[in-house]
Amino acid sequence: MIAALVLAAGRAVRMGSPKLLARVGGHTLLERVIAAARASRCGDVLVVLGAGADETGKVAGEAGARTMLNPRYVEGMGTSVAAGVAALPASCEAVVVLLGDQPFVTPAIIDALIDAHRSTGQPLVASRYGTVRGAPTLIARSMFDEAKCLSGDTGGRPLLQRHPDLVAEVDLGVGAAVWDVDTPEDLERAQQMSAGGIPPADR
Repeated sequence: MIAALVLAAGRAVRMGSPKLLARVGGHTLLERVIAAARASRCGDVLVVLGAGADETGKVAGEAGARTMLNPRYVEGMGTSVAAGVAALPASCEAVVVLLGDQPFVTPAIIDALIDAHRSTGQPLVASRYGTVRGAPTLIARSMFDEAKCLSGDTGGRPLLQRHPDLVAEVDLGVGAAVWDVDTPEDLERAQQMSAGGIPPADR
């Protein structure tokens, strides 16, 4: 079984409000990401909570995801990856790490990471946007022990940097799927994109 791990613990300092509860196309950012994960080939969806855990957790639960609290979320995104990986069941062969603030990620993108892992046998799969590598990222069980030691605010990037020979890539181009929402301006842009015809993932 491959799981989806949605990172939703951040404090949204640049947004100034709980950004994952902001709406794009009639759905919160978090709902959109969970919907994409549930519509993919992932067999489990786990959301890592931190700041605003009560309200965010309620939304995640209603969207059909399991939740857990990262008590170290203020130390950065790496601790949320570590906590989430540590909470995965023994039957989990790999995990796709998703950001809760990427509202245009799709089931097809998630499945493409899974396909790349299975076709290449590589334990790490990164998304490529032009010259940049980023989320979503797949981490296989053979890397879980190392992932459980992640810290800081760079997510799973240290794994990719330490093991370049173990990384496969999926080229996503530079379209809307790569966008994350960090500021009010980002949110306005995402809302405009949604109004222009980019729907949320099928639920």
